[in-house]
Amino acid sequence: MRVFMNGDRHVMAKHSAIYPTQEELESVHNMVSHTERALKAVSDWLDKEETGTSKSEFESTDTDKDSEQKDQATRTLRGVMRVGLVAKGLLLKGDLDLELVLLCKDKPTINLLERVYENLVTQIQTITEDKYVVTQNILDASIIVQNTKEPPLTLTIHFTSPLVCEEIEKATAGAF
Repeated sequence: MRVFMNGDRHVMAKHSAIYPTQEELESVHNMVSHTERALKAVSDWLDKEETGTSKSEFESTDTDKDSEQKDQATRTLRGVMRVGLVAKGLLLKGDLDLELVLLCKDKPTINLLERVYENLVTQIQTITEDKYVVTQNILDASIIVQNTKEPPLTLTIHFTSPLVCEEIEKATAGAF
C-alpha cells in the first residue's frame, strides 16, 4: 500500500484545475491551424500578384526545384511562427490570448498590413465555415483574429522582418 496516495490525489486535482479542457485545446488548435493555412494562401496570392505570371506546365522538375528555392527567396511573406504559450504547448485553463509572428522579406509597411488583412478575411472564409472577426491594428503592426464561439479566443498576428532585428542590433552596437 502506498503511503503518498493522498498526495497523488491532491496533485491530480490541482492538475485538472489548471489544465485546459479538451474543448479549449481543440478550439485553440482549430483557430491556429485555420489562420496558418489562410496566411499560406495569402502568401501565395501575394506572390502571384507580384510576379504576375504563372509557371509553365512544361518546365522540367529540375527547374521547378530551383525556382521553388528562388521563390522562397523572393516571397514577400516568408513564414509564420507560433510564439508564446502556443509554441511550447504550455496553455493553462483560461489562457485565451494566442500569438503568431508573420515573417516578411522587407520591413512591414502599412500597405502590406492592409493587403494581408483584406485577403486574410477572404481566405479564412474559404478555408473554414467557422466564423472569425478579423481586425487590423496599424500602431502595433498586427492583425487580430477572434472567434465568435465559446471559449472566446484572440489570436494576434505580429508582422516583423529579419531586417528589423538587424537594424536594432546596429543601433545598439552604435550606442556602446
